[in-house]
Amino acid sequence: MGTVFNILAGERCLDLVNTLDNRPVPEKKLELLPDYASFAMWAEQAGIISRQKRQRLCEVALADPARATNVLSWVIELRESLYRIFDRIVGEQQPPKSDLDLVAHFLAQSYRAVRFRSTHGVYQLDWQDGEQLESPLWPIVRSASSLLTSPDLKLVRKCSVETCRWLFVDRSKNHSRRWCDMKICGNRTKARKYYSRTKLDAGEGARATQQ
Repeated sequence: MGTVFNILAGERCLDLVNTLDNRPVPEKKLELLPDYASFAMWAEQAGIISRQKRQRLCEVALADPARATNVLSWVIELRESLYRIFDRIVGEQQPPKSDLDLVAHFLAQSYRAVRFRSTHGVYQLDWQDGEQLESPLWPIVRSASSLLTSPDLKLVRKCSVETCRWLFVDRSKNHSRRWCDMKICGNRTKARKYYSRTKLDAGEGARATQQ
């Protein structure tokens, strides 16, 4: 099946940002999108494209590797711009204008492929762009645009684990979510605290015995 991605940010644009793992630790950075096939797999798991479309896009990528490489470079460029934008926002700083302009550029490109789709009388935007390798980008930039102009922007958080710092939207009841995922960083943090506490207790016990 390939890589299983953790889709847990609450917004597709932030899930894309999180495809560079261990970002705060340069020597341990892990690129989760090393090729176009990985990006297509991520897009399927993020609910952006269907399995059938992923398979077809991968066939197109194999037939035109130069184009696939170019599109992947756009994906990475967009991802890093999104990271700088939301990282600054979390830190209550102004995002770089160049990065906002890049997102606006991709958003404008996305509307060239947009169509209205009706389901039981309710209209939604849909991207009818066939087998273009860049097509999974459009819902991502739409997600970024929606988040940037939404009240939920103030709910964007960073995982509290220093070596993680994945981004997510905190839509918990009390807006008290601290970790990207309780099962991953939350449990690790609690385990480290428990280990430190038991080690400290053991040390104090040893000193008491010596006395």
